[in-house]
Amino acid sequence: MNKTLRLICFLIPWVSFAQENTAKPTPFAVSKHPFTYTGRQMIVGQSIGGLEKEYRLLEDGGIYRRMNTSQEFEVLGEQTKKNVETAFKALKDVNFEEIDFKHPSRSSYFIILKTGQKEHKVTWGDAKHPAPESVLKVYKAFMGMIPASMRL
Repeated sequence: MNKTLRLICFLIPWVSFAQENTAKPTPFAVSKHPFTYTGRQMIVGQSIGGLEKEYRLLEDGGIYRRMNTSQEFEVLGEQTKKNVETAFKALKDVNFEEIDFKHPSRSSYFIILKTGQKEHKVTWGDAKHPAPESVLKVYKAFMGMIPASMRL
């Protein structure tokens, strides 16, 4: 009995600590904000057959996701100003103004830089045309910002 009581007294602070520091689940509220946003957007996604999933980082810090051509986005949360700045700086390595890389396949990946109505898109998946290293680096870094529990 005494050992059990000591064990419980030892574990209670750890359980309390874990509960306080565990991220609360995102409610996945819906939004149309990315459709009307005029600042820069970084859109990263994957398409498999007719199924497409995308994630968007807006320059204001908002992160969203949607499946196919849904008319609404699910809100994933918000990134810090520093993380947003870092993400958009990484896009300079891709050089969207000059790159023309469109090599999709049945299973493809894409990155889009959108400013207002203007879009620059890079698509890859065809094994005969591997994506440039800078593109892969940006894709992996972006997806690293999305917790696995929030991925589609």
